[in-house]
Amino acid sequence: MKKKICLFDWGGVIETSHIEYQTIRDCLYSLGYYNIHTTDVYDEFHEKDSFSQFDYINDESKFDEVLKEYLSRFSKEVTDEDVKKYKEIYVNMLVNNPYYKEVSEYIYSLKGRIEIGILSNASMLDKKRQDSHINYDKLDYKFLSYELGMVKPFKEIYEYVDNVLKDYEILFLDDKEANLEVPKSLGWHTYLVKPGGDLDGIKKACEEFIKEN
Repeated sequence: MKKKICLFDWGGVIETSHIEYQTIRDCLYSLGYYNIHTTDVYDEFHEKDSFSQFDYINDESKFDEVLKEYLSRFSKEVTDEDVKKYKEIYVNMLVNNPYYKEVSEYIYSLKGRIEIGILSNASMLDKKRQDSHINYDKLDYKFLSYELGMVKPFKEIYEYVDNVLKDYEILFLDDKEANLEVPKSLGWHTYLVKPGGDLDGIKKACEEFIKEN
């Protein structure tokens, strides 16, 4: 019989929400990019897939290069100092972003009954905030996109995790339906986390998974 593990997403599951595009717009505004609307930020990050680029970069010089290119979409002249300031503003603006402490405590409480881990898209700029939300010493596994150079919902990251956890039956909890499609095809158990702190739903999914033969 295979061992069991519960893998949890971070943003929207442990952290209260994904980074709002309004926050990114505020970072740009702080740099003096005043004529920017939240919809512009969304279009550049989402439709052109720039957000995923940041989430799989684990080299700081490459990160700065991509960030500079992104900022250039809003300003004709972007300096290295702009890049540095943006990163500082982003980190400081979000370092105290709230998270669902009850959810994280429940996750840790599973230790000893089942193995637990994180599977999350995150950028290098999210590390400080993520470290304040998650006690990695209490986890069995950690899969972060910027460390792996792979992002959800693309198949390669799930296949990588599936290979590492080949001796496990997996339950994956994420707040985006698109992030659960490949795991389902690989035979994982999945749970779509509801917005707003879904502690009861998370508990139910985990407890039922633990009890299954």
